[in-house]
Formats: sequence, structure tokens, C-alpha cells
Amino acid sequence: MDVGLFLGTQHPEGADLGRALDDHLVQTRAARDVGFSALWLAQHYLTYPDQFLQTTPLLARLAAEAGEMSIGTNILILPLHNVVDIAEQYATLDIICGGRLIMGVGLGYREVEYQNFGVDKRTRGQLFAEQIDALKLLWETDHASFSGQHVNFQDISIRPRPLQRPRPPIWIGAAADPAVKRAALMGDAWIATSVTTYSAIKEQLGFYHRCREEAGLPRNAQFAKCVELYVAETREKAMEEGGVHIAEKYRAYFSWGMGDNVPGESGKALSLEELARDRFVIGTPEDCIKACRAHRDELGCSHLIVRMNFPGMPQRNVINAIELFGREVLPHLN
Repeated sequence: MDVGLFLGTQHPEGADLGRALDDHLVQTRAARDVGFSALWLAQHYLTYPDQFLQTTPLLARLAAEAGEMSIGTNILILPLHNVVDIAEQYATLDIICGGRLIMGVGLGYREVEYQNFGVDKRTRGQLFAEQIDALKLLWETDHASFSGQHVNFQDISIRPRPLQRPRPPIWIGAAADPAVKRAALMGDAWIATSVTTYSAIKEQLGFYHRCREEAGLPRNAQFAKCVELYVAETREKAMEEGGVHIAEKYRAYFSWGMGDNVPGESGKALSLEELARDRFVIGTPEDCIKACRAHRDELGCSHLIVRMNFPGMPQRNVINAIELFGREVLPHLN
């Protein structure tokens, strides 16, 4: 199982973002040096008063520090963008990172983003499906034409083309069942959210595989799961240093409406301890080994995407967690 580091790039109001950028560079180098397989960034807009560093330029900068790690978006909110622009921007990023781009895309869920980008949220599913087909076409062929309800172009060829052939993999982030079905039918992999409980994901995996089978598609061995994780020498220390910051991040998620999109219990009304149960991994290296192996062996997870930095968390705690995980957990997950 590959394990990638998901860098949280949301920062509190008043945070020094020059310092935050330097911290992300150090975090990336630390992840590279201890053996993480990939580096992931998310995307959101209009998070005031919180500050959210934007994905595409930051990913290009971090690629210079990533070494042999893949770089990926987890996720880029595709319906907010013009697909021709995305095709050329991320073809460029694939070249920058030496052909190690993973294109993670999803619908997003925040009303404020759709309203202010002038995109009708009610049609986002159909728009997204057309964009996926169009992106594949633009990356794979010249003189491409596409005629859809939302996406239209005639006889165009993008330059540059991606380094990877025929194209970079497209992974689809999904929480609700209709989105999981799209991931099954259109994506090279499904990225499961960290908000959904482990138990609910087990049920959704059966649905995902059935969707592919009913469509005559082969069983997909590529499955990625996001996990909020913090590791320390003791469980008490892990909860004290990491738990409070994870809880703060989830307060933002729930205020944005993220919990409304997941199956089962959203967790919005739960305490930290209750919220962490069946969702997060907060504990010792031994706890992390056990939980990560369960993702690999029970869920069939091929890629684990762990986040261990959260808004307001001191840099020393982030680096300590990355290094401890790399030293005492990663060697047990191969």
C-alpha cells in the first residue's frame, strides 16, 4: 500500500502566510525524506476569515521539493473551472513533476463557491461528467472535438501535452452514492473521504465494485482513502497535540456543509472522542500500524492519503508526527 501525505493548506485569520509557505516546504521535504509516496493538496475558495492557499501555484512550488514523490490534487473542484484551461495547466504540472501527477477531481459541495463562480450547482453532475470525458480527450488526442450540453469545442489541440502517456490518471473524490457511481464508471480510482466512517466506506466499496461489474468494467485495484491521522509517543499526547486541531478543522467542514454529503452519521453533533471513533487515527505508532493495515487488508486500500497538519497546529508537532510516522509506521505498511 502506498501512503501519501495530504497537506492542509487552510490557515487561521491573521496567520503569517509567508511563514506558512516556508512550513509547507519543510513539511514536504520531511515527507520526502522519510519515504511517503505522494504529496496531496486540496482546493477551496472564499474561506474568509480563514486563509486557503490556492492549489495550482502551490503544487507547482512544492513539486520542486517533492523528489520522487507523486503530486496530486485531493481534490480540484472541476466544475468551477474551464476544462481547456485545466488540461493545459495540469499538463504543465505533469511536466514539472516529471510525469508523476495524479489528477484528483470532484464536485465540491459549497454553495458560496458555485454562486460566485457563476456555475449552476443543480447541473454540476452532468457538467462534471462531460468535463471528465473532455479532459481525457484533450490529453489523449489532437484535433479534438466535443459536443455536450455544457462543454463544447471543435478541432482543438492542447500544448503542452502531459508527459504521461496516454495521460495522467484521473481519480475521483466522492462521498454520496451518485458520486461514488461516477467514480466507478469514469475514474481510474475512487478517493474516499475522511468524513465518512470506516464502516460506511466498507458498505460503499461493495456498491462501487457492483457499479463497475454491472457496466462490464474490470474490478479496479486502485482505491484511495483519506484519513485524518496524528501520531505521538502516547495516546494521551496524540489526542492533546492533534485531536484539538482536527476538531477545529471539522468545525469548518461542518459549517461549510460537508457532513450533509456523506452516508450515515455525519458527525456534526458528536464530541471529539465520538467523532474520532471509526473515522480518525489518533494514537501511538502501534495504533497507527494496526489502523493503517486494516485499511489495506480489510478495505483493499491501495493508496492511503493521511493528513497530519491542521489549522493552527505548531510546526514542531507536524514535523514530529511526520518523522515518527515515517520512522515507526511506514516500514510496516509495505
